[in-house]
Amino acid sequence: MSDRSTRILLVGFYGIENSGVRHLASMLRERGGFSCDIVFFKDWRNNQVDWPTDTEYRLLVDHIRRQGYGLVGLSFGSPYWKAAIELTRRLKAALGDAVFVLWGGLHTTLVPEECVDYADAVILGEGELSLLEFAERLDDGRTLWESPSVWMKDPDGVLRTNPLAPLIQDLDTLPFRVLGGDGIWFIDRDRMTPGDPLLQVREFRIFASRGCPFRCAYCYNSSLRNVYPGGNLHRRRSVDAVLDELRESRKKIPRMRWVKFDDDTFVFPRPWLEAFAARYKAEFSDLPFDILITPEVARVDNLRLLKDAGLRGVQLGIEAGSDREQREVYERTSTVEQVLAFDRANLELKLDTKYDVIIDNPLALSSDKEALFRLLMDLESPYKIYLYSLTLFPKSAVTEKMIESGLATQEDVEGHATKSFHQFRVSIDWPRSDEDTWWLALYMLANKRFVPRALVWHFHDAPFWRQHPRTLLEIAGAANLVRMLRIATGMLARGELSFQKVREYANLRKMINQ
Repeated sequence: MSDRSTRILLVGFYGIENSGVRHLASMLRERGGFSCDIVFFKDWRNNQVDWPTDTEYRLLVDHIRRQGYGLVGLSFGSPYWKAAIELTRRLKAALGDAVFVLWGGLHTTLVPEECVDYADAVILGEGELSLLEFAERLDDGRTLWESPSVWMKDPDGVLRTNPLAPLIQDLDTLPFRVLGGDGIWFIDRDRMTPGDPLLQVREFRIFASRGCPFRCAYCYNSSLRNVYPGGNLHRRRSVDAVLDELRESRKKIPRMRWVKFDDDTFVFPRPWLEAFAARYKAEFSDLPFDILITPEVARVDNLRLLKDAGLRGVQLGIEAGSDREQREVYERTSTVEQVLAFDRANLELKLDTKYDVIIDNPLALSSDKEALFRLLMDLESPYKIYLYSLTLFPKSAVTEKMIESGLATQEDVEGHATKSFHQFRVSIDWPRSDEDTWWLALYMLANKRFVPRALVWHFHDAPFWRQHPRTLLEIAGAANLVRMLRIATGMLARGELSFQKVREYANLRKMINQ
């Protein structure tokens, strides 16, 4: 039984995984002795994100009233800013000062000035220690506006902006994320369901590190480096901590079939990799795993070591097909030659490879689009492709470039805009120019090995297809459907296809491109 009088609810927007909320709840429970519950508010669906309904808002507000929470924390990314505003408005209308509403997450960290007038307070940056201190101050009746990392107005209406708490360098000191147990609800499709929906997944996502050593211009990491100037953003957990968490999680998720290390980039010193590989192979040989990497860290010797331990797939961020676009637009250090070197190595490794590519970029030249097509055609080992539509997130370097060049305004930035609701990963129903529609169709066809290479080159060379790009896109969409059916059949045979995955991705016009 908690000796704290303040009951806390954390609300995670759009996503049942939401590692941030799970970490925060664990810290409040284990280190602070608080009664802390979680509501996962709405699920994420690929390019089919919808706004909360009146019923869903009402379910959450009524739940908060019944349970008597004194502190409600809302954690959300930029696309869901307006939903957070509306939920806060409804909470205050129903409960007034009986509930303290605190905002946190990436959006409040990057643009607190857009948030502080809506919530009672906002908390910036990495939140475990800051939120714990804030909750203790609230429970003890101490001054709130002196809390580290917090922006709020004092009783005289003066905005207090406190310095950020330092980043947590020793990640092993943190308790594991909350997984299962009491005090968890899920609100979606006008229903509120008790229990942790993550316990039903087949794919389990885990982090072995935080942050990223790179600062790609389209990514939130480029913005966070401005929030934490000079700070060590990329921090690694020990092999013991990672495998201990996986072991405990596996006991709670009986249907777990594979593991995805969701680190921004899976890059570790060789001794760490050797220890991890040996121990993973010894204990989790029946759980294949996937990682995310970038071309410049895709060392063959490391990948060979990890494959022997159970590595099945890699998701490699190439983003662009020309070194010019990589350097000048995305500020990346990777090169086309590094992508080709990995491809040659993969003829031996035979890893299930997915390449991340960004399109719909107004800063890309026609020569960049041509270079991307030729790169995709030159790759020799089989691969899948994840096509992403360039999305502008607050204060990223590419967002600033777009605004400075007059190609975008603040109204095009996520939060004000909600492009990612409908076009995060590329779908064929998004309005594009004829030129970009033609390129999209070619990119989709380039990796379908059952489509003859000569036919793809015909689509590229013949003027007819440039003049009729939407017909070509329908052909590419049909080829993509064949590929997706094959993938789904394989996942079903291996016991990896869950209802959750079907809900997220089962839409023929919005299906991810593989």
